Order: sequence, then structure tokens, then C-alpha cells
Amino acid sequence: MNEPITLVALTGHKDTRPALVPLRLLEPEDLPELRRVQQHACANGPAQPGDADSARARTTGVEVLGRTLEAASLVTSGPNGQITAAIIVTERDGGAVITELFTHPDHRRQGLAEELLRHALHVLHALDHATVTVTVDDTNSAAMALYLSRDFRRLMDEDLDSDYD
Repeated sequence: MNEPITLVALTGHKDTRPALVPLRLLEPEDLPELRRVQQHACANGPAQPGDADSARARTTGVEVLGRTLEAASLVTSGPNGQITAAIIVTERDGGAVITELFTHPDHRRQGLAEELLRHALHVLHALDHATVTVTVDDTNSAAMALYLSRDFRRLMDEDLDSDYD
């Protein structure tokens, strides 16, 4: 049974070296291509939380899901400028939330998602967000491995009343 798991991490200065791949901010004109890449990523990989309609809604920054944190929402591009991977971070109730992190199937196993996540954590720390959360499907072993490698841990009920110290 697929269960969504919410993970949380401190954003601190864990790894501040420059990006190993070119990163740039997500721009509004990227949205049509971003939708296509996200659909390919979900169609060829482990099941992602939500269906295609909710995924499209998330990439357009629907207010219900929070305000997009533009400085932490990033993409990588291939040699021809096509988007190869993306991270979208929103702010909900004052907290940072990774809404999407995906890589086009043709560009997996190159460390793109790790670079996007590492850089987004650094930006979030600079923006005074002490923590960030993400919800993943418990069967998505690649996502779980990535987040656990960056010191994410399962958000428990008792964490909701603390400052995550």
C-alpha cells in the first residue's frame, strides 16, 4: 500500500560549495516545458503523490498550495536549453515545502536532483527558513534515499509542536 510520508530537515550550511551543474531560477515561461518534463518523469518512474491534474496545478503555483519561493525554485538545463530537472519550493503557513523535485528520465543518475536539493536548502537557509518539509510516496525508494542522504527524517506528530531543535 502506498502511503505518503512527510519528511523534515534543517536547512543549515551543510554543503555550501558551488553547484556542480548549471542551475537557474524557474521562470514563468518555463511552465509549459516543465509540465512536459514532469509528466515524463512521473510516467517513467515510481508513482508520485497526486495525479496528473494536481501535478499540473502544483507547477503553476496554485495559491491553495502556497506561495512559490522563487529564489529556491530552480531548474537545470541540457546543452540545447531544454529543462532536465526541477525543484519547486513553496511557502505554506510560514514554512518551506518542497512541492516538486523531478528529473527527466533521460537525465537520471547524473546527480541533478541532488544538486537542486542541495542548492535549494542553501537558499532556504539564507532566506531564514530553518526547516523544510517534503511529502513522498513510501514506495519511491529513489526519493527516499535522496532525502535521507540529505539528513531528512520522518516528521512525527510530536514534531508539529516543536521548533525542530
